Amino acid sequence: MALRRQVPEDKAVYPDPRDGVNLRTSQDDLKPGEARKMQNLVYDGGTRSRTGSRRLTPNSLGNYAIKGGYRYYFGGPNPQSLRLVAYNTNVSVVDGTGTEFVKTTGMTANRDTFFTTWTITDKLYIGNDTDTLRSYDGNSNTFSTVVGTNIPVARTGVCPILDRLMCITTNGIERCNPRDPTVWSQNSSWATIRPQQPGFFTQLVPYTIRGLDTIYPGLIAFQPNAYYLITGSDFGADVTSVTPTTTEDSSIKLLDPAVGCSSPYGTTVVPGVGMFWFTTNLNVYWLPEGSLTGSYVGDKIQSVTTQLQGTESTNQAALSQVWMSYYYPFIMLGIPTGSDIYPSVQWWLDIRAFPQRVVWYGPMIGQTVGRVWTEMQNGDNAIFAGEGNSATGAWVYQLRVPLIFSDAVGGTDTDITRKYQTYFPDFGWPSRQKYLQEVNFDMYLPAGSATLNLYDLDETLATNIPIVSV
Repeated sequence: MALRRQVPEDKAVYPDPRDGVNLRTSQDDLKPGEARKMQNLVYDGGTRSRTGSRRLTPNSLGNYAIKGGYRYYFGGPNPQSLRLVAYNTNVSVVDGTGTEFVKTTGMTANRDTFFTTWTITDKLYIGNDTDTLRSYDGNSNTFSTVVGTNIPVARTGVCPILDRLMCITTNGIERCNPRDPTVWSQNSSWATIRPQQPGFFTQLVPYTIRGLDTIYPGLIAFQPNAYYLITGSDFGADVTSVTPTTTEDSSIKLLDPAVGCSSPYGTTVVPGVGMFWFTTNLNVYWLPEGSLTGSYVGDKIQSVTTQLQGTESTNQAALSQVWMSYYYPFIMLGIPTGSDIYPSVQWWLDIRAFPQRVVWYGPMIGQTVGRVWTEMQNGDNAIFAGEGNSATGAWVYQLRVPLIFSDAVGGTDTDITRKYQTYFPDFGWPSRQKYLQEVNFDMYLPAGSATLNLYDLDETLATNIPIVSV
């Protein structure tokens, strides 16, 4: 027989946080399935710790931040690959044992560095907003400057579309001749693409438009507060000509004059789902695959109180350092907070629930990685990163390593700390005062200890209660 006035069992249960965190709603309005905080936690058949990282380089490469990282796949029928990192004036190959092979020391120091493979030439192209475009074929001992006509200084990396490359310069977006990266347009009246709003472009991302029975290759071009579609089937025969050929049909269209991206690292693409990016107004935007209009999906990680910090706390002086990366099953977002000029906090979007439910986990703290890249070809399946804090030094890490629950930060391994803050349940009786006699939950903790804090809406009930195993 049930005790009189006892809370029913189905009302007393704390549901699993299947809907992730919600920083925007007041604490007493959180719904069952939502959490206030999931620090270093994800829901995956249960609330679990995120996995950690391991250092690839056994020692620091120098007292610098890593400014670029990439896996270069090449070789056609004889596939090969190299992992490249950029720091200080160096671009180096780092092999699977963490051994460094310096390929050049001739880059301008400490510049954000971008790598792109163009399959037409089977070469790697390197831009850093200062040096003339470089290339590398994977077999030479050193990089070389691209030689030819109007070779650009690319503000970010080059971007392929159909039979040519495009890149952002101070004049706009320049293009090369068909299948020829040694001849480029330069401030051309027709071949240089210019924005419709004042300011520089910040990034180019390949984007395919799907018609009823046709696929149209294109690029999405970003400004801090706008995004555009560049498309066409013929981009001109000679980009140095005063006038275009009669068949040239490229165009740029302003898709949204208010939603843009300030970081050249702040976008990622999920096959079959679409493109995501971190907006200048500190939200996350989703452009569904094949669509030209999208929606905000980052509201839940924008806090409205000073007690918890979300994306609204991003250091806006370092917006160019925000990064996003997709490595199944999460889109990972890294942001610099406070006065940090490198990302120190991450938020993860669970793509398995998306778009039916927008499920974010975080904050993920303990890592200070500034460059993140995936390695997913030739049998690879891993995500790597470069240290963003120059005070720590130039280290390369592998992230999300199975069965590792510590973070490599420089030469130190730090245990991952986890904090889970539930919603405030009313137990089905919001107007009644409750007397909690015990709290029961299941936890697997192979090492260490855990404590429990209890809060009411207006006061702290108890803190640092040791959890006793039974």
